[in-house]
Amino acid sequence: MRIRNLAVTATLIPVLMLAGCGADTSADVAASSPGAQKASKHTDVPVGAAQPETTQVSDDPVVNAYYDYRAALDTMMKSGGKATKQLVPVMTPTLYKAISLQAKYYRARKLRNTGATKVVWAKRTVAAAGVIVRACYDTKAARTVDAKGRGVIPAKTPTRWVDEMRVEQRDGRWVVDGGRTTPQKC
Repeated sequence: MRIRNLAVTATLIPVLMLAGCGADTSADVAASSPGAQKASKHTDVPVGAAQPETTQVSDDPVVNAYYDYRAALDTMMKSGGKATKQLVPVMTPTLYKAISLQAKYYRARKLRNTGATKVVWAKRTVAAAGVIVRACYDTKAARTVDAKGRGVIPAKTPTRWVDEMRVEQRDGRWVVDGGRTTPQKC
């Protein structure tokens, strides 16, 4: 893959962070993509805080772990990489380390996200690699901007993405352990 400019770099930094993470040989893409934003069914209530009843999106705690991960990731990117504490309870330490590097990249380049990502659907599946949440999300309303508010993602960048994220139970709580994200109509 050739990196041509800052916009492509901002898009691909998560991809480069988690290459080869986990036992799954296809786990070559990170847990986020450009403009990855908070799930649209969540509010701005911090992760770990009491969530309003309207934010319950599933009866499945594994799927809800994915939504919490998306909300925490959205908060980090909207803050320009400054807010990272909310990431700890929703992901494994290995994924946290990778996403922290992405946050550092956002801070160094003075990038931040605006708008919101809409999770179109999310469902649990079981694979050889463990419990997987497969989800489709749309970044059409989300933008990654620089310090001057100029968009840094090329106009032809796909807006529909499919996440395939491993979710595992740690200390009695479901957390995201990484996986892959691919541009795909869904």
